[in-house]
Formats: sequence, structure tokens, C-alpha cells
Amino acid sequence: MNELDGRSLTAKWVLVSVGWLFMATGLIIAGLRLAQLIPQSYGWLAPLFLALGAAGTLTAWFGLREGRRWPLVILALLYVPWTIMGLIGDARQGYWHLVSAEWLGLLLVVWAIAIISRRAV
Repeated sequence: MNELDGRSLTAKWVLVSVGWLFMATGLIIAGLRLAQLIPQSYGWLAPLFLALGAAGTLTAWFGLREGRRWPLVILALLYVPWTIMGLIGDARQGYWHLVSAEWLGLLLVVWAIAIISRRAV
């Protein structure tokens, strides 16, 4: 059976949505960079976030099926380290609204991976 149950389907959409958020972040960074509102040193982040978001969205959309574990590993590697680094960087700068959103995102990603991993037996 290739279909996910309701809870796993919700978890899949969380992981797809996180990819969309990563891509939106990449577009925002690119726009701020083009408008010269952020330093040039941040320019490398836009393509990184676009690539991570696209890879994560495609992996979650097409890779998550019952019984598959490899997409979960890829999604964890794409989302978790970068979210933690962003969380630490934003905490150091005092952007507490971003830190709280990143914590929520990190918790949702871990929850979604845990839910789907229980189904991937």
C-alpha cells in the first residue's frame, strides 16, 4: 500500500510546507540583497535556501510513501541543521520573533518525521 493515513498525510504536508517556507526565505533574501538592504555577504544564502527548499519539497512530495525511510533521512539532513543554525544566529542577534518561529518549525519537522517514520516499517 502506497497511501499514507490521515496523520501521516498531515505530516507529509508539514514537510512540503517547510520546503515552501525555505524557498520563500530564499526569495526574500534575494530581494533584500538586490535592493541592497542587507550586506553582500548574505548573498550566498538566497540560492542555498532556494535549493534546500526545492529539494525538500520534491523529496516530501514524491518520495514519502509508506515503507520508505530514505526520504526521511534526506529531509532531516535538509531541514534540521539549517533550522538550528538559523535559530542560533537569530538568537545571537536578538531576533526573538524569528527564534520562536524557528523553534516551532523545528518541532513540527521533528514531529512530522517521527510520525512518518512510525509508518515506514
